[in-house]
Amino acid sequence: MVVATLLHPSRETPVTILDSEVRLVAAHVLYTLSYLLILLGLPGLHRAGPAARGLLGSAAYFTAFTGTTLLAVSGNFGFLAPVLAAESPATIDSISRYPPVVIFNAAAAVGFMAGFILFGAAMAASPTLPRLAGILVAVGAPCHLIGFALAQFVAPGLWFIAVLGSAALGGGLAWAGHHIGHDPAT
Repeated sequence: MVVATLLHPSRETPVTILDSEVRLVAAHVLYTLSYLLILLGLPGLHRAGPAARGLLGSAAYFTAFTGTTLLAVSGNFGFLAPVLAAESPATIDSISRYPPVVIFNAAAAVGFMAGFILFGAAMAASPTLPRLAGILVAVGAPCHLIGFALAQFVAPGLWFIAVLGSAALGGGLAWAGHHIGHDPAT
């Protein structure tokens, strides 16, 4: 996820999409792969820690899983964007303002951020997982997406927030997964 964020342009406009087409597509391939790995690993993490948190842990798992799935699906746009930028640049802005796309992307972002804030909190409260790993997850997911939005709509220089967020989220999930694999008690 960190490599994908580093490859991805900080702004998506028809010009930047065309100028960085190879990087953009490579980033979306890596994002798709990272979301797939997250979806494959979440059930194990849930069983090892947040499941013990009852309803909160289950709600966190469901929300994080759903948000990640929706985000992975919305990432398909990264594969279409270069074609649209070359053939019909105005379409990119039109798609971004189209109400069903706005609602879908908002649901994906809110589900991803809220899910991982809750999931990270449940991980941090779990006696079987490293507390700091849960904190990294809870902080990383919102920083990743908020950093992306700030770079897109405020200033490209704020992209570092997205990079740090992806590192925190990926690091927290990987740390917890490593802990599960190497601690017989979990």
